[in-house]
Amino acid sequence: MNAPVTYEVQGHIALITLRRPDRRNALNTQMSSLLSEYWHRFANGPERVALLSAEGDHFCAGVDVTDASKEAWRGVPNVGAKIDKPLISAVQGWAVGAGFTLTMMSDLCVVDETAQFMFPEAKLGLFGGITASLVSRIPHKVAVEFLMLGEPLKAQRAYDVGLVNRVTEKGKAYETALEMAKRLADAAPLVLQTIKRATLETLPKSPAELAYPQMGYLTEIAQSEDFKEGVAAFKEKRKAEFKGY
Repeated sequence: MNAPVTYEVQGHIALITLRRPDRRNALNTQMSSLLSEYWHRFANGPERVALLSAEGDHFCAGVDVTDASKEAWRGVPNVGAKIDKPLISAVQGWAVGAGFTLTMMSDLCVVDETAQFMFPEAKLGLFGGITASLVSRIPHKVAVEFLMLGEPLKAQRAYDVGLVNRVTEKGKAYETALEMAKRLADAAPLVLQTIKRATLETLPKSPAELAYPQMGYLTEIAQSEDFKEGVAAFKEKRKAEFKGY
């Protein structure tokens, strides 16, 4: 069985691809886990820029409600993993809910003319909170309308309000984004990383963006070998031998 998300390397570029087109690339537990793994791999690896794209006619239909990860936030770039290097997303068709969040948290976004963004969470009765920072990325009232009404935002309108960088003809988003990635890969890595760190520190964050990583640290402690050792030592009335993991 093929992996629903893949990580390939082309020169200095990490190509991260959603590969579940039969479900419009809806994010299930495995996909969220793989995305988390790949964001960390990219952040700590030699690749200089990442390109996130999707197989099929649609970028991502959001979270797969039949198999949703309880920690889907870990698969969100710059939330589940701190990334100091440029990330570009290439979008065709629908980018819904969590799929939209992936594009919002990218540094650059290229779409083709078929692209449509939608955030229907208010109609479904749930909200993860990360996308609240959309108000720091596009005009406030446009962001609130998009988040609250859950109506589609088409490619040209997304460009007009500053949500995306380029709109291409159908089927050309990936090609255009890859060319952009190649240009970034040839630029000075330290300068790009410094620009990204500085811009992210300048950009206001939603409460969820700040909270999720902190909860992650606490979860790691609760699941650590040191915690198990501490409990065992307490029960056995001996001194704990902690290892730091």
